[in-house]
This record gives sequence, C-alpha cells and structure tokens, in this order.
Amino acid sequence: MNRMRNYLFAACKYWLTVIFMAVFALYLTGNALAKPIYQSHTSLQQVIKTYLQDNYADKYELSLKFGRLDKRLRLKKCTTELQVFTTSNKEPVGPTSIGVRCENPGWRVRVPVHVHAYTDVLVAKHPIPRGEMITQSHLSFVRHDVGRYHAGVFTDINSLLGMIAKRPIRNTAVITARMVKPRLLVSRGEMITIIAEGNGLKIRTSGKALMDGHRGQVISVKNTRSGRKLSGEVVARSTVRVKM
Repeated sequence: MNRMRNYLFAACKYWLTVIFMAVFALYLTGNALAKPIYQSHTSLQQVIKTYLQDNYADKYELSLKFGRLDKRLRLKKCTTELQVFTTSNKEPVGPTSIGVRCENPGWRVRVPVHVHAYTDVLVAKHPIPRGEMITQSHLSFVRHDVGRYHAGVFTDINSLLGMIAKRPIRNTAVITARMVKPRLLVSRGEMITIIAEGNGLKIRTSGKALMDGHRGQVISVKNTRSGRKLSGEVVARSTVRVKM
C-alpha cells in the first residue's frame, strides 16, 4: 500500500514538473514573439558606407566617421531593402547627414557622418597676383580632402586655365571657385564680329556688344548694319556667334 502511494506521489510530481516546464517555456516563447525586433544602428551605417563606396570610390579615396545616433532611437526591423537618400544635389562630402529609409514598416532617419574624400586638386605653385590670367605654369596637383573646401575645388586643369585671379592667391593655396573668375573676351560697348550661322551658311558682320561676356556666355549684341538686337554666344576674343 505504501509502495503504491509512493509510486503515485512520484508520478504526480513528475507530471507536475513536466507541465510546469512546458508552461514556463510557452511563457518565454510568447514574450520573445511579442517583443519587437529593432533595426541596429550599425546596419544603417553599413548601408551608407556601401552607397558611398559604390558611387564615389572611383573618384575619391574615402574615409568615414559616423556620428552617434540617440540610443533611444528604436526603429522596427525593416522587412524590405534599406534605401539611402540625399536631399541635396551636392556631393555628400565633409560634415553632412545621409538619409536611410524603409518601406515596410515605413520609417526614415538621417545619420550624421563626416565624409573625408581625398583626391588630387589644383594648388598655386607660387603666388598669383590679383588680375593675372592663370596658366599651367601657375599650377600643380596636391592631394587634399575636398570636403574641407565648400566653395568647390578644381581637379581638371583645363577648367582653370584662362581664368583670372579675383584676389591675390598665396603659394600652395588650394584654388577654389571663389578665388577666380572667367576671363572677359567681350567688353560692353566694344565693336565686335558677329558670326551668323544657319542652314549651312556662315555670315560675318560687324556689331556692338551690349554686355560683358566670357567664353560660352550668351550676351546681347547689336548688328550695326541693320540696327537689330540679337543674342549670341561668346566664342572668341571680340567674337559672338548668332544662330539664324
């Protein structure tokens, strides 16, 4: 009788233990399923790094330093591919922020990052006086982080040749767009040559410039023979091309 009682007690104890463990396991599983899974901040940085490498690594040597996101920022795990976006037409170099968005669930966030972008840029080989036309002898290439220069730098020597120094440029200075201006090929009020082109014809006539103009600029001119005002492109010294 005692043996039977002990057996029943042991069996009940065993099954109670099994049931308790099963209920506890279901409780833990339910909590895990109910707890939302968040997108890691590291994954946001990685997708930005991939975007920059894919789009700018052939132009610059890149080095990235990400700013910290608020630890309280919790974004639900994205079930679609993360997408990178920018809100400016400028290249994302220097201290900036780059956007990452998710379609499902819908959210977007901007990630602070300092993009160091190194390439060979044009610098002054020696001091350049104000008003001097820039030639190849003025220039040399030196590697710099272009993100430091918000005015824009020159990496193509042909885009800088013939420009005029707007102010004195010191030796070894990185030349930016604010330091130079296009050389005037036409001055307002001067007599010019107008080349009228169209339908396979090319006619030269005399005219008068009504505006200053540099190469490639469209200015107003006056045909001194007919008295007509026209618009044409500056193509050479004292020469404007007009399409008929």
